[in-house]
Amino acid sequence: MVATEPADQAEIQRLLDLSDSVAARLYPGAFRQPIKADTLARPGVALFVARDQTARALGFAALLDLTDGTAEIKRMIVDPDCAGQGVGRSLLLAILQAARERGFTAVLLEVGIRNIEARRLYQSIGFRDRGHFGSYKHTPIATFMQIDL
Repeated sequence: MVATEPADQAEIQRLLDLSDSVAARLYPGAFRQPIKADTLARPGVALFVARDQTARALGFAALLDLTDGTAEIKRMIVDPDCAGQGVGRSLLLAILQAARERGFTAVLLEVGIRNIEARRLYQSIGFRDRGHFGSYKHTPIATFMQIDL
């Protein structure tokens, strides 16, 4: 089950820590930007959390209103113990439905070039490559994607 929840939870920080450890392995160096749960508690950010029947958080992603009619998916993470079980797909579908309901015209994201599984998931749902956006700069380790709603 996927629902919006507050970011200031120990389970969210646990998943962020997992995300940061994966990113450190894939992208050592200056390009990584660790994040804390309180950063996701800002206005304009909706946090979508996937939970199992025992209420354990399996993954989450944030939807950030870019204030131009589009939104950005930030920090999507699925617990590695749950990889391949459809958690990421469920999160994405719930986020895209909420984005449509909120009137966004497109959803954008940034994903590292070495995160092959995530890229495949995004492409399977309809995301396509695009140039950098917002305050992002072109880097050798990132790619940018978009889906029109």
